[in-house]
Amino acid sequence: MKLLRTILLFAGVALAVSCEKDPAGAGAGNDNKPSNNKEITISPERNKVYRNPLNGFVLYSGLGNDMTNFWERYEAFQSSNGIVNVCDYANTLLIRGNWAQLNPEEGLYIWMDECQTEESKRYKMLVKGAWERGMRVGFGYRMDSRELHEWATPRYVKEKGARGYETRTGSATVWTPYPDDPVFQQCYEKFIHDFAQHINDPQHYEFVHGVGIGKWGEYHECIYSTGDEKPKIKVFEWVTDLFVKEFTKIPTFINYHRHVGALKGSGTANPDSEGMIDSAVQKGMSIGSGAFGMGSYYNSWEKRIVAKYRYLRPVVAEGGWVKSSHGSAPFDDPNGYETWYDVRKGEYDDAIDACANMLDLRYNDNPTDSEAYSWFNDAYTLLEQFLQTGTYRLYPQKVSVPVEISNGDKISIVHKWVNLGNAYCPTNIPQFDGKYKVAFALIRATTGKIEKMFYDEAARPCDWIKGKISTYELKTVVSDVAPGTYIWAMGIVDDHSKEKNIGIVILSNLSHNKKISTTVIGSKMMKELCSN
Repeated sequence: MKLLRTILLFAGVALAVSCEKDPAGAGAGNDNKPSNNKEITISPERNKVYRNPLNGFVLYSGLGNDMTNFWERYEAFQSSNGIVNVCDYANTLLIRGNWAQLNPEEGLYIWMDECQTEESKRYKMLVKGAWERGMRVGFGYRMDSRELHEWATPRYVKEKGARGYETRTGSATVWTPYPDDPVFQQCYEKFIHDFAQHINDPQHYEFVHGVGIGKWGEYHECIYSTGDEKPKIKVFEWVTDLFVKEFTKIPTFINYHRHVGALKGSGTANPDSEGMIDSAVQKGMSIGSGAFGMGSYYNSWEKRIVAKYRYLRPVVAEGGWVKSSHGSAPFDDPNGYETWYDVRKGEYDDAIDACANMLDLRYNDNPTDSEAYSWFNDAYTLLEQFLQTGTYRLYPQKVSVPVEISNGDKISIVHKWVNLGNAYCPTNIPQFDGKYKVAFALIRATTGKIEKMFYDEAARPCDWIKGKISTYELKTVVSDVAPGTYIWAMGIVDDHSKEKNIGIVILSNLSHNKKISTTVIGSKMMKELCSN
């Protein structure tokens, strides 16, 4: 698999534009007549990795001491197919840490220049490295200290009067605030607000996975000040309202499991869980799970929930079985696993069933004992299959455009789209509202400058699902275009960007069609023509 470092767009035949509409030609093909259009069939590119939003594999990292030489480890990585660069396969770097690491003191944050903690130095190294490699950055974090040897919540929260409880991890005594405590909530609101101000940028940041509360930050086994579950729904509504309010441009994910916010974490589904997940989704959150492939924890209830939101919300999938910590437990799984290939296959099958957008490549301080290593060595073929068919992969199967235009002409552009992947392109989530649009451009052949753009508002990438051909006809009027020869170009642009950058890369293998010139673009605009 090779990373596509330049973006290829459809580019068509040369187009002559005259100053005025010729009255004599009105009945001879200028007025939206098929005879004035040229239809082009486009073949898809099937093997390259595309840096599209919420798509593909997620490479994990932490903020601990094991981050030394992080990028060097993964850029010369052993696989069953030889040495590979893992960054060529992963679109996103997920940084997982604790609230205390992100916010060591009141008003001090890990991304600030004045923050010089060891965790801050690692954070800045990781973010810089991800951006240099064309990756976006996502976040998962926790405020619950259970099972840790350090406080996950900053000490200033307790010093300000928040109530909580102590637990022991080995010889370490750690403290966790009650999520229903008002002092904790006040401090947490301030942190989330400042955090969102920093990362609410979809060009550089991908998502926030989880809301930080409960075990592992995934809303498992919550402990409240009352000793029971009475505050559960009120706390859940408070924190989901907070996330939706603050993260307006990047998606946030709630974990869907059968005991959301409950005291216990296994057994029959809690009767409140489905309604709580429904509430979060209706507010604008997306869904994810950290138990893919775990037959005891991810089964009929979770599969029913994810099916309920198929093509309505994207899904972030994380395998539940971890080689370094779960020992032989995976081989007692109800799914009947016998090898680590079987474990990865179970995760893969659950991800395909869920139409998951993203899968995890988790790390370990010993790279050969990591989930990333397992995917590349135990299940490399499955990894390739997910990249080729598991994610969304969009391309225009056919495009029909006019070859002669006069100002004032009514023109028709017919285009057909296919999604070769199993997941969907989530342009329908609130954070992406109106952001990604199918656009056609007239590019002056002599200068490579975009002179005119046309949007087809009816063409929504979120509607393109596997096994369906989506056909559209854009009818519009051409005006204010200077006479000359132009190239037709098309793409899915980021309409929220000032420059109308390409937002979603399409799978066009244009070299297979000699009649079509190729438009090569960078990250700024459609330009740099390469004609036949």
